[in-house]
Amino acid sequence: MQSKWFSALLVIACVTLLSGIGFANACPSGTMADYVGTGFSCTINDKTFSNWFYQGTANPPSFALPPGSVGVAPMTTMGNEGFRFSATWAVSTISGVLSMDSDIDYGVTVNPGGAPITDVSLAIGGYNFTGTGNVEVDETLCIGALFGSNGSCSGTLRNMSVFDNSSGLVAFNEITFAGVTEVGVEKDILLDAGTAGAADLSLVLNNVSGTTPEPGSILLFGSGALALAGVLRRKLKH
Repeated sequence: MQSKWFSALLVIACVTLLSGIGFANACPSGTMADYVGTGFSCTINDKTFSNWFYQGTANPPSFALPPGSVGVAPMTTMGNEGFRFSATWAVSTISGVLSMDSDIDYGVTVNPGGAPITDVSLAIGGYNFTGTGNVEVDETLCIGALFGSNGSCSGTLRNMSVFDNSSGLVAFNEITFAGVTEVGVEKDILLDAGTAGAADLSLVLNNVSGTTPEPGSILLFGSGALALAGVLRRKLKH
């Protein structure tokens, strides 16, 4: 009987220890409409993503993409977590849709015991332009802190962009830095037809990277669980 109680208590103890790493509310595959609710946050591995914001605008305004038209798919590779944002961003002087803009913001926090973030990358897929068309994604990072409600940053501000237009193509960009536990992300996806052109885009990818936990950290967690098991066993004997 004691062995059964011991096994049950050991399971509870391990779950309690693991809960500190943040295995709850996994980020879903869906649309921005699933993410922008008040207070929404979700996790991928050892990171929590919160402070979600989305706004779509266009010229003419009726062609702005609503949250439900922008797909979100989490990328769950350990140490390279992030999201694929997908939509039909398309403009042209022929169609009369002259510009489309989607702002996507969120914050990333490393959960206790997780690996610090040392890199943020940005990429585009399914892009094209003709004439004066322009595809551009600009990203502002608040490294070491999350953006405040008024857009303030108590960390370090850094900027990067990817684009496809008459000046050239940069489909991938990244910023590396010393390890931090918080990063704020503000992303502006802009397509412009110009005076005589077209542009389209279907995919934006954003990843945060860091060093995976050292084997010693895993051993430390294991030894902690075994120590707790020993305490529970001694208590059951008395």
